[in-house]
Amino acid sequence: MASKRESFSPMKSKRLDEKTTLQELNNRLEMYVLRVKEVQDSRDVAEKELDTIRDRMQMDLSMTKTRLSKELEDTRKLLEFEIDQKTRLQVLEQEQHTELVKLRTQVKEFGDIRVELDAVQGELAKEKESSKAAKEALALQTTSLQSARRKLKDLDKENRKLASSVGGVAPRDRLHNIEAEVRSHFEGQIEGLRSQVEEANLELDSLKIEYERTANDYDESLKIRQSLTDKLSTIETQYRNERKKFQEDRKTYEINIDNARQARLAKETEFNDLMDIKIALDAEISAYRSILDREETRVGIDHANHSKKRKASLTPVKSTSSRQHKRRKSHSTGAVRITYLNLEQGRITLENTGTVALPLAGWQVTSKATNAVFAFPEDYVIQPSGHVSVISGRNAAPTEEEKESMDFYVIKKAMWNSHADVAQLTNPAGDVVSSYAEGMTVDDDDVDAADTPVKEGVRTTHRLYKCLCVVVGG
Repeated sequence: MASKRESFSPMKSKRLDEKTTLQELNNRLEMYVLRVKEVQDSRDVAEKELDTIRDRMQMDLSMTKTRLSKELEDTRKLLEFEIDQKTRLQVLEQEQHTELVKLRTQVKEFGDIRVELDAVQGELAKEKESSKAAKEALALQTTSLQSARRKLKDLDKENRKLASSVGGVAPRDRLHNIEAEVRSHFEGQIEGLRSQVEEANLELDSLKIEYERTANDYDESLKIRQSLTDKLSTIETQYRNERKKFQEDRKTYEINIDNARQARLAKETEFNDLMDIKIALDAEISAYRSILDREETRVGIDHANHSKKRKASLTPVKSTSSRQHKRRKSHSTGAVRITYLNLEQGRITLENTGTVALPLAGWQVTSKATNAVFAFPEDYVIQPSGHVSVISGRNAAPTEEEKESMDFYVIKKAMWNSHADVAQLTNPAGDVVSSYAEGMTVDDDDVDAADTPVKEGVRTTHRLYKCLCVVVGG
């Protein structure tokens, strides 16, 4: 082989060397193309999985939202029912309290009646004792009356004997008068004692009747009190059971809400992981694009012509893609974030979603397309839930709503690319805490607008490979 190469002319040998070099470059480029295709396939698979996961997560969120809304409605109905039951229970408790107060009043009255009854029973016992003493006195008096009658009869007999013996010394009429006086005296005393005994018996009967009536009323009040106590204990048991059931339902509802939140956080974590994988794949693809661009420059292929060819070759592919439409995309990691971006009006709005005021000294708003930078003043502080707008352009002017509801800064110079741009908010350490893409396609969100020819070139590297093969073959 060396002898043949020596026999060739220098020009032909040089051409053979160039051909060998181009063949090696062709092989290297083929490897790069294969790797880029693998990366693109991985990216397509990841994007499909991401779309599937996003759809599934959206469906899960919708189902969870529907289910939680239904559970919330049921819980609200249950809460209204519990409130109604509680109101009824309070009314019932008030009625029970009123009845209890009445019952206490009746018990107090019955206590007073019992005290009076005890006093009456004491008086009745005293009256019984007095009537017993009167009966004993009456019996004694009756006994004495009988003894007096016997004595009177004895005296009468003696008198008759004396009269018979004396022969009519004392007249008989006088003796009859004395006997009548003595008899009338003792009969009067006996009638008085009998009337007292009858009055004592009548009073004793009335006291017995009143005592029986009071005892019956007291027994009825005790029965009513016992029934009210049983009813109140039953109501308290029902209230405790219903309250326990409501607390258990509330705990179950809170557990379901916590589970739903954890599931949502897990879905968000999975989505963020997939986004990180997508960003890593996009970075690797960008690296391969830059390598291919350097190889194109090294080989000497017209980059502009091939870019146009790549655009022409990508046109049908883009027409079949459903994700190439213009859209907006935002990402934030801090309390201060970008909430609005209008490229045509040159207006960007920031919001402090935190709960404390935040000084914006050293913070900057940067345009990724034009590299324009706006730095906030050293003394500016954004309040919690506050908004601030930065308006740029030749005819920039704040609206009446912005003047009334938020702070604003006006820059008499265009800051944004009116077709597509990415706004970035950086802190004093230089970290991007929030970004907002407006008018960018899915592929344009990840790289600068200045890199567009490079991105388009990656998709048509197989065309570059064919061109190199043609050059080598020629």
